[in-house]
Amino acid sequence: MAEEIGFEVNVLRPDPTTELAKIYRALNASDVMIGVHGAAMTHFLFMKPGSVFIQVVPLGTEWAAEEYYGEPARKLGLKYIGYQILTRESSLYDKYDKDDPVLRDPKSVTKMGWEYTKKIYLDGHTVRLDLGRFRKRLVRAYDYMFHRMNKHPHLQSQ
Repeated sequence: MAEEIGFEVNVLRPDPTTELAKIYRALNASDVMIGVHGAAMTHFLFMKPGSVFIQVVPLGTEWAAEEYYGEPARKLGLKYIGYQILTRESSLYDKYDKDDPVLRDPKSVTKMGWEYTKKIYLDGHTVRLDLGRFRKRLVRAYDYMFHRMNKHPHLQSQ
């Protein structure tokens, strides 16, 4: 879908053995980074100011996503786009009753402490993006980068 919009897509899946220099080179040469909230998102620090950082924000992680990544990204001069998933985009949607606080009121669950938050919303949770809905974020990122590059041709990648 990103390629259809006009992006050149390079997938980077760092693991504990990936050299930091490889991650730095990849992200410093990128105009956009997309990822699901988690510790690896700290790699946004390697992006150039003016780049776009899209963070997929799972249920129960809204506060941490904004506090640890959204606000710092903006302070570093990145265009930050948060994509808050809907309950139906979460694997938890199939595990819990639709009226369960895990789905209906994640804040009440995260207030119970880090152990609950980690177990339910980080360890036991996967995301299934609604691609039609997510596409809007990608188009916004592409338009932003396209206009930025046309205003500043010297910023275009070699």
